[in-house]
Amino acid sequence: LVVPLFIPRFPLVILVALVIDAVDQTLLATFTDVNTGEGGLYQSYDKSLDIYYLTIAYLSTMRNWTSEGAFRVSQFLFYYRLVGVTLFELTEERWVLFIFPNTFEYFFIAYEAIRLRWDPRRFGLRFWIATAAFIWIFIKLPQEYWIHIAQKDMTDAIKELFGVEPTASWSEAISNRPELLVAAIV
Repeated sequence: LVVPLFIPRFPLVILVALVIDAVDQTLLATFTDVNTGEGGLYQSYDKSLDIYYLTIAYLSTMRNWTSEGAFRVSQFLFYYRLVGVTLFELTEERWVLFIFPNTFEYFFIAYEAIRLRWDPRRFGLRFWIATAAFIWIFIKLPQEYWIHIAQKDMTDAIKELFGVEPTASWSEAISNRPELLVAAIV
């Protein structure tokens, strides 16, 4: 709840929120009695917290972004996702989240990363639309399929990269392939 409050001042802190969002289900399943499976309330809470930090990021675009084209693309992406989350809450059909991917978040990150080096006003609307399309097609659709259709957990996939079963502890995973941890840190 606290991390997103730093987004308007330090926009790329959204990466921390993204990582927390990626591992929260596993952490809750491991350390609490929260039902994170089908029939539990986890998905609704998760989507609510996503909207919370994405709304703060969207407010940040209104305050900080200098490129009108980028802002308009982000505005569409934000509201498109809101429609998708609303439909998901009404229908509880996971495929809805695949149709309405969270492209806004990665577009926000792309803009802020570009802004570190260049003036975003240098890029026209076509550039920002192409950036959003690339993120949508090549990053978010596969990710949303993985999470909501195939229903795979990111931490399980990471453990498999370390060459251990998803049920293995993190210490087992790291000791099995410590070079992967070193590569990730670098």
